[in-house]
Formats: sequence, C-alpha cells, structure tokens
Amino acid sequence: PLTKPTYPVPITLTFILVFSLFKLTLLRYLIMKLSATIITLNEEKHIARAIKSVSFADEIIVLDSFSTDKTVEIAKSLGAKVISDKFEGYGQHKNLAEKWANGEWILSIDADEEVTPELKKEILQVIESGQAKAYQLNRRTSFCGKWIYNGGWYPDKLTRLYKKNEAKWTEPKVHEELKVLDGSQTPLLKGHLNHYSFPSVESQIETNIKYAKLGSRQLIEKKGRKPYFFEVLFRPLGKFIECYFIKMGLLDGREGLIIALNASYSLFMKYIFAYSDKSSD
Repeated sequence: PLTKPTYPVPITLTFILVFSLFKLTLLRYLIMKLSATIITLNEEKHIARAIKSVSFADEIIVLDSFSTDKTVEIAKSLGAKVISDKFEGYGQHKNLAEKWANGEWILSIDADEEVTPELKKEILQVIESGQAKAYQLNRRTSFCGKWIYNGGWYPDKLTRLYKKNEAKWTEPKVHEELKVLDGSQTPLLKGHLNHYSFPSVESQIETNIKYAKLGSRQLIEKKGRKPYFFEVLFRPLGKFIECYFIKMGLLDGREGLIIALNASYSLFMKYIFAYSDKSSD
C-alpha cells in the first residue's frame, strides 16, 4: 500500500513559519491605514525627532536626495523605509514619496517638523472617521528657541494629511502646496505640528537666500517680465510694515523684529536677483 510521505520536523516548522510571516506581511499591507512620508537631504540633526514623532504610522517612507551625512543611517535604524532619488523639486519629490507609500492615508511632514501627542491623537481619530479627504495641520514655528505667534507666522495652516490619490502637490520652484483634486474642504486639526526651522539668525538668512534665488525665476515667469526698479526698493519696505505692524510681529519682541527685517531682506533679495537676471534680457 502507498504510504503518506513525511517531512523532517525542522523543514515543516520552517515552512509554517515562512508561510505565517508571508501571510502577516500581506495582511499588513492590505489593511495599512497610514503612511508617513518625509523628504530629506542632509537632515541628520532633525530626522530622528521627525521619525519618532510619526512612529504611530503603519509605515514611514523617507525619500532621500543622496545625503552625504548620517541621515539615511539614522532613518534606517529607526525602522523607516529609505528610498534614494535625484532631487527634482520639493513638490515633485513629495509626489514621488506618495507613490512609494502603501497606506490609505498619507501624512506628509518635513524633516525639521514634529507631530505633537495632541496632534497624533486627532490624526488617528479623523482617519478612522474619514469625514474629509484631507486635513490642515496647525504648524507652530520655533525661531532661535522661541515659539512665534505673530508676524504672519501663526497660525500657519497647512494641508498635510490626505487620502492617497485624492490630493497632489503643486510643483513650482519653491513654496509647494498640497491641493485636493476635487476642491473639497480641508478641516483644521487643533494639535500643533512643531516646526524647528531656524535655530539661529544665520540659518534663517541662509534659507532666505536659497529661496530668494529659487523664487526670483518664478517671479519673472509669473509676471512675464523682470521687476521694475521701484518694486525692488519699495516692496521690501511694505513687507516689513506688513510683518511687524499689520500682523503684529512687534508682540514677539526682539525675535519679531528680526523676523520682520529678514522677511524684508528676503523679498529684496528675490527682487534684486530677478531684476539682475540676464537670461531674461
């Protein structure tokens, strides 16, 4: 009579274990609710804080632009999935990060941001209810170690939580925005998204110059011409008045004054770069 084949116990146990792990992994991806995405370039000073703050997500995607510091090493050690790709623009990179994500919902934060416990609680609540396709987060920025609540910096309402494929990042040279495809409302969550953007005055000046160079070309494209000389002179002055007096930056004390001056300087640099652009002659 034919006898039923038997397999060694170790092989049988190994097969069962591998099959169970495969099933669990497949099930995890099928029911994945939330993916957190972060784009990076040499963010070793910030990335650990950002990743730890979104550890409640089902997966964390870090899209890196070939960092030369320890950003990738730190991200991998904290369990993030790291993908490297050439940087083509902020909006372009954030759209690409979404394509790597498997979650039903996407939470997009920058490497120098941090989700607070209060915001985490709200995020978990709204992705369960699913009453909207996207939500705004209430970002609070730190300048030289002080939270800024005036001068146009607060409240800083940014759409960052959305259902996958229901929104798309714009792709300008600078200052990208997340737009809901059907134009539906984006309710505001109350918990703070902390932004540790400028630890020093020098760091703000460096950032302003970088964005001014990127924004100058965008300014020419938007206007269809280079700015007039009087715009170079008077628009920065108007920016200072707006930030310091109209938007009450003076209430933030010394920091408010520095921020208003830097905002004016940044706008001056953008206009002077555009005014001096020889490629548009």
